[in-house]
Amino acid sequence: MENFVTQVHDSKVLVIGAGVAGASCALMLARVGVAVDLVEQRQFPRAKVCGCCIGPAGLEMLDRLSLRQAAIAESQKTTRWLGSFNGRQVDMPIPDGIAISRKTLDPMIVSAAETAGANVTMQCTAELQFSKLQSDDLPSADDKLVDVTLKTNASNENRTYSAVVVAAGLSANRLDKWLPWQQVPHGPFGVSLTVANQPDTTVLPGVIYMACDDDGYVGLVRLNESELDVAAALCSGSAASKRGTPLQRIQRIVDRSCFEGIDLQTSSPMMTTPMLRRKRLAGKGRIIAIGDAAGYVEPFTGEGMTWAMQSGVDAAKLIAHVIDQRDEWCSLGAKWTVAIDQQLQHKKRLCRLVTNACRSHLMREAAGITLARFPSLATPLLSSINRI
Repeated sequence: MENFVTQVHDSKVLVIGAGVAGASCALMLARVGVAVDLVEQRQFPRAKVCGCCIGPAGLEMLDRLSLRQAAIAESQKTTRWLGSFNGRQVDMPIPDGIAISRKTLDPMIVSAAETAGANVTMQCTAELQFSKLQSDDLPSADDKLVDVTLKTNASNENRTYSAVVVAAGLSANRLDKWLPWQQVPHGPFGVSLTVANQPDTTVLPGVIYMACDDDGYVGLVRLNESELDVAAALCSGSAASKRGTPLQRIQRIVDRSCFEGIDLQTSSPMMTTPMLRRKRLAGKGRIIAIGDAAGYVEPFTGEGMTWAMQSGVDAAKLIAHVIDQRDEWCSLGAKWTVAIDQQLQHKKRLCRLVTNACRSHLMREAAGITLARFPSLATPLLSSINRI
């Protein structure tokens, strides 16, 4: 890992949200001597809406976190992608990746962050005192230290931080006043569940399944011998909601696909997300948003966790640079906004094109016919997505 801080300074950073993005950021900051508090409102391990797949770029990010081998040991290797476009099957090899549960990966990164020196508090919420920040008549308002109230079942505590990193995922709605939406939430909504005791003759180990039709798309992957992860993006709106419950709609998409014998009725409680497509101002002053909190474009077969880790690592690097160079803290937000746009703009554009194509009946039909005969045509797309 790059040694981008040469000495320990007095600055202290708060990271809100201990998912993949937040935990990665806290881990990297702690490793280079930055004092960091990592708070999470839930108790881990916990389930999370996620496709649970990581490709080569994600494995490289895990390498930077020094967690690649640990993650591989707790995961299922993936080597094939099996798609169903309007019931037409596409089978292609993919670069080696892994399928790993968020119940496993997230605590793994949090534990590494704590070992590195991060102060981790679970079942804790953070309330930013925006009233002290939102002083438009003061030119220096963006450079004020950030006052935060940390709340647990036992106590409320007021603390002051040099910078705050918000990594609270798709639930980070309290930021609107300071980091407003540039693209309000819209588009499909996410659904995730796990299925136990699904025979491995229906969903093979090492294969990522993707069924696409007019109501959305569903991804399936085996996490281990007894557990199957199911993640979907379904059309939103009143007309779509009349098609049935999310579970019924997912089952119908799978039933209409070329995949046979997959029964999702013995599943865990279903989890949903708000509408997926969104983008906010990623930084202002001493406050920045990373991962899904900064914006979200539906990933396709595993880019989401990779983007989250990359976002966390890059945010830590920028914060450490500000500390090490004794730069102006008020420039952190603006620098991060530029950096995050440059970081993932190309990949997210590719994924947006793919997901939009998956919603078009004609495009799905054309893709099914073409890729079934010439699967190698997808290689440039896969290579582009899997580069960091």
